Amino acid sequence: MFDPTVFDNLKVVLEGAMYDLDFNEDIDITDRSDTVDLAKMSRSYTLTLTQGKADAIIELTTDVLNWSGEILAPEQGNYPCQLYIEFLLKINDIDQDCSAIRFRLNQIWRSFKPKIEQNISFVYGNTTPLFDNQILLSFKDEIGEDFIAEIPFLIEKLVTTLSALEAYAQ
Repeated sequence: MFDPTVFDNLKVVLEGAMYDLDFNEDIDITDRSDTVDLAKMSRSYTLTLTQGKADAIIELTTDVLNWSGEILAPEQGNYPCQLYIEFLLKINDIDQDCSAIRFRLNQIWRSFKPKIEQNISFVYGNTTPLFDNQILLSFKDEIGEDFIAEIPFLIEKLVTTLSALEAYAQ
């Protein structure tokens, strides 16, 4: 039997912290997925949660090199994972809302310094002027087991972001 991988250890701590928030009714977890992609030999763990009119998806991934490397040669080094956070909400003023959201997210996530992208879409022919805003936070630094101490801080920022997005959500 193998020791748990870095991915497994991060997943367990992240999942436990998120379910504690769900139990306390701070958020509602609406979906989760723990996937092994046999074509790419990668792993992915996602949790989807909601608070008010905004949703968030937190995703932890590892690729074949890190996943297999840790299992086959654990003594040879660090085998990091990648973390992504996505927020989904509906807005009605692209220029004003997107600019304000970007400013607010930069304030909230300053210490983590993620790359922030907003992708806007709409249903053609829909008579209501609502736009889907998909906000993706990509973190340039890969994470390892030393990141476990940062998980409560990350989750606090995630919940703060969901609350802040409520002001723009339709």
